[in-house]
Amino acid sequence: MLLLCSDGLAQPLREEAAVSDFLADHWAHPHPPGMVDYLRQVQVRAKGYAADRTAVALWED
Repeated sequence: MLLLCSDGLAQPLREEAAVSDFLADHWAHPHPPGMVDYLRQVQVRAKGYAADRTAVALWED
């Protein structure tokens, strides 16, 4: 998987283990999430991180 994202998602991914663990758990399945699940997952809350988020993910089958 390749993830391109803005600081709004990159910062919590780097600095909050709970955010990266949450996404790793949901994105480790053999198939990528559907669009609704993907959008919900990239909006995972992290206290102190309220910046806008832009994210593009590419999965290889």
